[in-house]
Amino acid sequence: MHYRIKIRHTKQQNGLALITVLFIFALVSMLAVSIQTQQEHTIRQASASLLNTQKFITLISIEDIAKAGLMYDNKRDTDANEHWDTASELWNKPFPLKLESAIVNIYIRDLQGLFNLNSLHPKNANHQVAKARFKRLIEELGITTGVEDNLVQWFTEDSSANYDYQNKSPAYSASEIIFSHPSELLLVEGMDMESFLKLEPYITALPMDAPLNINTTYPEILASWDLKLTSTQAKVITDKTRSKNCGPIDRNNFVFTDIDSLFEEAEIKDLTDTTKNPDGEWDKGDFDVKTKYFSVLSSVKLDIDGDEMVLESIIKRDSENDFIGAIYRDFSRKPDDIFRLVKTMNCGA
Repeated sequence: MHYRIKIRHTKQQNGLALITVLFIFALVSMLAVSIQTQQEHTIRQASASLLNTQKFITLISIEDIAKAGLMYDNKRDTDANEHWDTASELWNKPFPLKLESAIVNIYIRDLQGLFNLNSLHPKNANHQVAKARFKRLIEELGITTGVEDNLVQWFTEDSSANYDYQNKSPAYSASEIIFSHPSELLLVEGMDMESFLKLEPYITALPMDAPLNINTTYPEILASWDLKLTSTQAKVITDKTRSKNCGPIDRNNFVFTDIDSLFEEAEIKDLTDTTKNPDGEWDKGDFDVKTKYFSVLSSVKLDIDGDEMVLESIIKRDSENDFIGAIYRDFSRKPDDIFRLVKTMNCGA
């Protein structure tokens, strides 16, 4: 006996199959979109990484250009037996440079023309005098704060003031060692961001005994040296190292070639005379006419993206050992920092 089986496809079965096909199609479509989105994200990430690498390499190259310029300046001084650095040097002038696909800028600052925060460290024999000068500088700039006392405590080993920082949130400890960068001053009690931004163009963090270059310092800093020295008198002295046309000729005409000639200036002659000003704290060892430490602020903007990257490099130039190298780099700087810091430049500004 033969049986004939007839299979019938109902409408429900056809609908289920269609839904399954549509679901698979939608799943594949979503997967394709996800892969495409991830691929675009990866491409953008790789592109951004490549651009940042280009800017990083360019900034390091700019730093090398600045170092080469400073070494050339040192060789010229040595060959001419003119061992001084002044505010009328060519390196104290902004240097813009247009490359094939980028715009770069180089600014060099003489750090030894600034007030050295590390001079307040207790291990510095004249730290109390330095503290009084720092207080006068702050007042000269119109800043109200008692940070000078707190800074000495910050540097002091086993200071009880350390507990104030350990009770903060988040907690931290006073370093008790010299600063490597002036931005560390923001950690000290009594220093707020607004005051720091006013003060930063005038301060630095160098070895505690680094002398002040009288040829590149500012009247506000020189006026802090002695309570009896007015801002007007200080400006008369610093103006003698300033020229609007930087170059080899002006650098020889706008300069103190030695500290003896500085101490003979009419504005401070009576102050440096211990018989006329017995309470004065003028020491020729506090000053110099040549510089070892420079800050190189460089920026690069690529045509392809337009975002500007900034590098601050602290350069040490050791003339005696014919050495020059970066001892500090900071890629966190912003373009606004450059204009804020170099606005006090004296040559070509």
